[in-house]
Amino acid sequence: MSSSSYASRLKEYPNKGKCGLPERFDSKRALKLKLEKLHQLVIDSKKIVVLTGAGISTAAGVPDFRGPNGVWTLELKRSRGNASK
Repeated sequence: MSSSSYASRLKEYPNKGKCGLPERFDSKRALKLKLEKLHQLVIDSKKIVVLTGAGISTAAGVPDFRGPNGVWTLELKRSRGNASK
């Protein structure tokens, strides 16, 4: 099933979140500190579970939901266009 038509198959439900929020990036220094901390946590751990959010997948090319071309953003634009007809 293609993700390109995903928005057209979504049902109405409350609390989708805000559409079109800008992506945030850490400074190089902040990223380095976080990676060093993560590295130490991994070394000190016996087991690891990683839970990721949409930000991880968008960098890999998976469509997002709230970005300018996100599924929910496009759905919102389409529904606003249909509301005027």
